[in-house]
Amino acid sequence: MLRSVLLEGFRSFEHPTAVRFAPLTILAGPNNAGKSSVIQALLALVQSEQASSGDSLLLSGAWCDLGRFDDVVSASRPLDERRFAIGVNGETPNGIERDVLWELGPPDDDAHAAARIHKLDYVSGKAAGRLVLEGERLVWTEENKAIGQEPPAHPGEPSASAVFVHPGTVNVRQLHSPSGTYLARSIALSLVDASRTQYVGPFRAPPQPLYTPRTSTAGPPLGRYGEHTAELLFRHRTQRTDVTVPGQPHEDEGSPILSAINAWWSHLFDGSFALQIDAPARLGFTLSIDTPSAERLGLGQVGLGLSQALPIVTACLVSRPGDLLLIETPEAHLHPGAQHRLTSLFIELARKGRQVVIETHSEHLVTAAQIAVKEGLPPDAVAISFFSQEAGRTVVQEIELNPHGRALRWPPGFFDQAAVDLAELLR
Repeated sequence: MLRSVLLEGFRSFEHPTAVRFAPLTILAGPNNAGKSSVIQALLALVQSEQASSGDSLLLSGAWCDLGRFDDVVSASRPLDERRFAIGVNGETPNGIERDVLWELGPPDDDAHAAARIHKLDYVSGKAAGRLVLEGERLVWTEENKAIGQEPPAHPGEPSASAVFVHPGTVNVRQLHSPSGTYLARSIALSLVDASRTQYVGPFRAPPQPLYTPRTSTAGPPLGRYGEHTAELLFRHRTQRTDVTVPGQPHEDEGSPILSAINAWWSHLFDGSFALQIDAPARLGFTLSIDTPSAERLGLGQVGLGLSQALPIVTACLVSRPGDLLLIETPEAHLHPGAQHRLTSLFIELARKGRQVVIETHSEHLVTAAQIAVKEGLPPDAVAISFFSQEAGRTVVQEIELNPHGRALRWPPGFFDQAAVDLAELLR
């Protein structure tokens, strides 16, 4: 689970800036303040891992498209310091503490939408190491603090070499002096894994009469725009989820995924809705919905909010404990009451071992998280960060909550427009 993400020289993050993560992480603030950049940095790591990109961080791929290196590095950086850094801190599923910082520079080919690793510092368990690019060779050093173990690396010797599989995994080969033999091992450093990441972007595909099967496994399970939601639902419809449906105790053993989706959908929209999924003649997949007033309606025949919320609910319910969910603008096309109820799904996921990261402009979502803390959710299970800009640079302030769900400090501009408007009406 991620505990923090650090960015430096990445877009508007000119200075080193760390963002705290928790089981439920909320990134809030005005437009163009840098919220999405945090998620996109993680997506770049994920798509690089999925593509086995070697010593390159892929800036354009199936998960996100950030442009070329010059589009990503902070414009204020001097020409001789064109670098940016991404750092992650957290704990692996088997309890190993990990802290990794990548320093990245321009690729060898400017036409390549990527950044090349120039330096990597890491602490993983008892091992602390560094990889530095010297010419065309990666020099690797590591100190192992475990009792009775020798430092395995020989800095600068030709016998020690390192090759990246992707930014999160490096293979090292070194000469073991006492035995005169070469030792090889793989060092896993990443805290994000494509197979354990769900992503729902801010733009969701409109309803279609027929959803065609996906032709590639690259990219998010639902597709970058949720276009593969129908296929994912069809393939997982009878599997069970441990996520409790509304009205059931948290200890409930769970339900088949399609039943759970219908229960949560009905809860979100305060009605009775049943989704139907078919695969006619193996040509693709169709979705229809039964409502209190009609049956087998196409998603284009009901309110847009229902179809826009479906990829979000699907991503949540097909997830497994230990998964990372990155969701942008979940409130799009949703009534304030539905936004509030959707937050209860995110909180349930956090209780069931997922990590949910939300980028949002919804004060209803933030307020619902505060109420959950007041009702017993530990305050440290929620991380709320407020993004703003000063002179074109992103500034991040954490909103700490007390056990009653109240903010200990409320920065100017943090969802205060309603209060400003009310004061104007009463003046």
